[in-house]
Amino acid sequence: MGYRYNVSCSNTVSKNWTPTAIDCYKLGCICSRCNLHKIYFEKSGFKCRMKETVIELVRKYGIPDENKEEA
Repeated sequence: MGYRYNVSCSNTVSKNWTPTAIDCYKLGCICSRCNLHKIYFEKSGFKCRMKETVIELVRKYGIPDENKEEA
């Protein structure tokens, strides 16, 4: 099975659903709708890698359980 994106996030980032990853998932990984993107990435030369992390989390663990509180 081939993936559309080059999923290369670290193992530590992709161990569980964090609140930030859940927010990104809920936004459909659309950076223009994300406050963190607007604050940290919009005017910098860096690229947010959260989309890759969300794809890896969905692949490993499925969609996030919104009723379960994450640490």
